[in-house]
Amino acid sequence: MLKNPSRNKVTSLKNNFETKVAVIYNPNAGLKRKLLPNLQAVTVTLEDIKNLLEQYQIIADFFPTEYAGHATKLAQEIAKKGYKTVIAAGGDGTVGEVANGLVGTNVALGILPLGSFMNIGKMLAIPMDLEKAVMLLKIGRSRKIDMGVVTKLSGKKLENPFYFIENMGIGVEAEFQQYWLQLERGDKTALFKLFKSLYEWYGHHPRIIIDNREVHTKLMLMTVSNGPYTGASIPIAPKAKLNDHKLTVTIFKMSKFELFRYILRSIGAGKRYFNRKILTYQAKKVQIITRTPRLIHADARLFGETPVEIKIKPNALNAITGFSKPGEEVLLVKRTYLDP
Repeated sequence: MLKNPSRNKVTSLKNNFETKVAVIYNPNAGLKRKLLPNLQAVTVTLEDIKNLLEQYQIIADFFPTEYAGHATKLAQEIAKKGYKTVIAAGGDGTVGEVANGLVGTNVALGILPLGSFMNIGKMLAIPMDLEKAVMLLKIGRSRKIDMGVVTKLSGKKLENPFYFIENMGIGVEAEFQQYWLQLERGDKTALFKLFKSLYEWYGHHPRIIIDNREVHTKLMLMTVSNGPYTGASIPIAPKAKLNDHKLTVTIFKMSKFELFRYILRSIGAGKRYFNRKILTYQAKKVQIITRTPRLIHADARLFGETPVEIKIKPNALNAITGFSKPGEEVLLVKRTYLDP
């Protein structure tokens, strides 16, 4: 857990803003539990982060989150104060909240990965090693990325649209997200609960409008993705790019057993297996209507119910990115010949 020793004074928004880098951190993040073979248990303190930033001559102010959604409010306030970079130190939840607060600004989003799976960091080629992540912050290479946006929920237009970097899901996929979160927090029984919910789930027939095309089909699971990964780094939409200006709609028409086996193979594998019962579409706007309200999530946040409308917001966010290794799939579309 990130510790905040009394000797480490945390800057308040009321203080004088002389620096141009802010760190929003989740005091409850930082403990990477060994849930999968490729994850090592390690504890990172606030002191560790400060020392690393100072080592690379990055002067920053620090702001702790106090409740769900606080990171978004902090990011919005900080963006108005002249900061050039806001670093999200935490898991995907913290990163997503900070990103929501920076949409439409020129402030760059930086990431210090303190979660277990870090799907957003993976999509932006941010290494899990903290020192390497700080090195990227020092380099400061940024790219514009798209974000998905939920514009209507329960059939009503939202006054404050909710933005997501990863994906939005309906039905069983939305229920899965609460178990992914429990799994990430160390509850190993969550995997059993996940598959139990799958066993008890029955397919449904939503009305899906993809741009101007209407799709009617029975399905077990459906996602609308901006990026390829969800949950425990499952590549739910492997061809999705963070800057292709499109949403990727993925429909799973499998049986319960087939979906169970597919998810079990995909957890932590880093790739999606071909299956003819997986349908994929691309769109700029998606509407989902069901006979009875169905639970939805956006970036693992249980958000509301159908009917729902989702759009793509191109170039919504300025994000500091890393460098993909040779042979790794590039998750950003090259816009010019100068793109790495």
